[in-house]
Amino acid sequence: MTSATVQISSRTWSPQQEAIFFWFEQPAMGSPNLVVRARAGTGKTTTILEGVSRAPEQRIIFAAFNKRIAEELSAKNRNPNAEIKTLHAIGFACVRRYREGIRIERQAGTRQNFLAESVCGAQAPDAIKRLVGKLVTKAREMAPHATERGELLDLIEEFECNPDPQWLEAGFDADFIEARALDALKLAADVKSGEEIDFADMLFLPVRNHWLQPLYDLGVVDEAQDMSATQLELFLGVIAKGGRIAVVGDDRQAIYAFRGADSGSIDRLKAELNAEELGLTVTYRCAKVIVLEAQHLVPDLQAAASAPDGLLTALPSLELLTAQAEPGDFILSRTNAPLAKVAMALIRANKRVRIQGKDIGAGLKALVKKIATGKAANSIAELLAKLERWEEKEVDRVMKAQRPDRAEGIRDKADTLRVLCEGVQGARELEARLDTLFADSGGAAVICSSVHKAKGLEAQKVFVLFPTLYPKAPDGVKITAARVREEQNIHYVAITRAIFHLVLVHAK
Repeated sequence: MTSATVQISSRTWSPQQEAIFFWFEQPAMGSPNLVVRARAGTGKTTTILEGVSRAPEQRIIFAAFNKRIAEELSAKNRNPNAEIKTLHAIGFACVRRYREGIRIERQAGTRQNFLAESVCGAQAPDAIKRLVGKLVTKAREMAPHATERGELLDLIEEFECNPDPQWLEAGFDADFIEARALDALKLAADVKSGEEIDFADMLFLPVRNHWLQPLYDLGVVDEAQDMSATQLELFLGVIAKGGRIAVVGDDRQAIYAFRGADSGSIDRLKAELNAEELGLTVTYRCAKVIVLEAQHLVPDLQAAASAPDGLLTALPSLELLTAQAEPGDFILSRTNAPLAKVAMALIRANKRVRIQGKDIGAGLKALVKKIATGKAANSIAELLAKLERWEEKEVDRVMKAQRPDRAEGIRDKADTLRVLCEGVQGARELEARLDTLFADSGGAAVICSSVHKAKGLEAQKVFVLFPTLYPKAPDGVKITAARVREEQNIHYVAITRAIFHLVLVHAK
């Protein structure tokens, strides 16, 4: 009896987990493919790692969602035949088989800028080149096969790649942006040995150039509900014919449609792969009262028998929230502007606070730099006036493009900055505040976070700003069934971050 066997036999597994282990252990006994629908806090990572440890295949790939998770899983992996990599690492390995001496860019943005400069020519303004670079990166990640006009229009609107009106008369319109981005996709695909590539290329090149090789007999992919169609194509392309595939995820935690995630990927893959489905529905994270609340949205979620009763309370005011929040607590909102309001209240109460999302802070800081010119650099009143004009112009642009759904994000940015301007004297102070608040690390603090940024995290006590959920749709936007489901998913993700105490804050 091996030491691994002793470890396995010393732990009690649930019937749901044992069913998953049986699939991994016995390739000939069931469907060649498996979908594990794993609800929040159900121990899916532990379960899948255990299943992989029992699999008999000699070539196994476990695709992790990011590098940090891949490193954590690698440290726990007990199967010497299993490789644990991010999808980017899998793609990079494919590229290196076809191009020698390929290097990752040493300075972020080098590759994107090269592609944009190469296709735009010397006459194009820098602002236009930046938009082309942004679009070609999003296209590499989300539309790698695009070759025809019109195929990138949704990405142009989704990621705000439309040029300012001042450039339109000179011919630098959305058609120009798309045409040059399509040219840049072709150029990117024609990468040579010894060149530098970036992270977008790691997904793009193997898929666009058909460089995927069937290297593995068993493939496991985690967080499948958050993967884009490009990532899924990459993963499926490295599994050998006749090999087995296990897809793991929670369709009710699909909340990233805005960035290209294929929210229906789990059900689609189940059908395409003719896969057996097994579930993990018992949460070991959430107290019983929190599970009861979540069951209104996801009825099959179950509390563990050993779970504590927990607490579910409600607060009617921001003042009570400010008084009760302590370091280590989460405060969650669907959007960022309400978090800025809460953060300022906590600062006034002399409580340490951080807003989750360094990239969000960087985006807000970039907007400040854009508008803080002339008198606006030293006058908050002038800066706020320019911010209002920027907001009006951007909202007008997306409305004319018949994308009223994009107006919400624009208004959220403007509202967030308006709140954070309180008490600062100029743009530099505002930028310093953004750097301080939007730091993803630091000492103990109250953590304010959008629901999206909190996904995968947990805290003993979680406050949810309930009025931010289920926002009213902008005029002209049809409420689709998919939109309703995603808003419900955001609600579900928010409340299942709580381990013991869930607080629903009803203050507006």
